Amino acid sequence: MTNKFFIKIVTPEKVFEEQEIDRLTFLSSEGEVVVLPHHVEYLANIEISVLSITKDGKEKHYAVGGGAIHFNETKNLATLTLNSIIAVEDIDVAKTRHLQEEAERKLKTELSRLEHKEEERELKKALNELFAKGKYRE
Repeated sequence: MTNKFFIKIVTPEKVFEEQEIDRLTFLSSEGEVVVLPHHVEYLANIEISVLSITKDGKEKHYAVGGGAIHFNETKNLATLTLNSIIAVEDIDVAKTRHLQEEAERKLKTELSRLEHKEEERELKKALNELFAKGKYRE
């Protein structure tokens, strides 16, 4: 029995990553979840948060824009379908601050209920990226 499992991360644009890893940590609506090799069959939502992947004892952090995870016990495979994902080292603070300010400005205007929800989501994503960049300088 191996102490690793496969992960496949998919976004609307592309397959972001496929690799063998040791551990996956993320935030679900029930709290922090750690997935290890040979996890039981599992399906959950992933919150806008920081996701951590451990491979060969090295941890790497990503800001994610929410999504879902399915762990297939038979295949020892975690498939993540994410709205967005960015490695902490790739976060452009100036660009992210601009997106934060833009979302805050739009939230002060008259918006439909759907537009308001979308701008709240964009603001939350920007704040999450800034948090991740500040906490996990890689």
